[in-house]
Amino acid sequence: MVTSSVQDTTKDSAAGTVADEPRCMRFTWSMKTTSSLQPDAIITHVCSVLVAHGCRYRRHAYTLTCWYGDENCSAESYVQWEMEVCRLPRLSLNGVRLRRVAGSAISFKNIAARITNDLRL
Repeated sequence: MVTSSVQDTTKDSAAGTVADEPRCMRFTWSMKTTSSLQPDAIITHVCSVLVAHGCRYRRHAYTLTCWYGDENCSAESYVQWEMEVCRLPRLSLNGVRLRRVAGSAISFKNIAARITNDLRL
C-alpha cells in the first residue's frame, strides 16, 4: 500500500511570511537535477515521482523531507533524505538538491538514482 503523507507548511516561522522563492545556493548538481522550469512546477513533478516510487514525504515550502522503506525493519531497508528546489547562482536554472538524513549510504544511493532517473527535468 502506497501512502504519501503530505503536509504543506509554507509559513516561515522566523519571518512570519510565506516563502516566495527557493534559496539561492551552491551545491553539486548534474544535468538530471537541473531545469529551467519554474520552481513550483519542479516541486510538483518531484512529488509525483516520489509517489510513483512508493516514497512518503512532507513538504515545507521548497523542501521535501522524504522516507522510503519501513523504519521498524533493518537499517538497510529504511532511508530518509531531504530534497530541496534551489536556484543556481549565476545561472538561470533551478536545481534539486538531495541530502541523506538517515539510513545507509548504499540505500540512499539506490533510491536517489531511481528518482533522479525518473525526474527527467
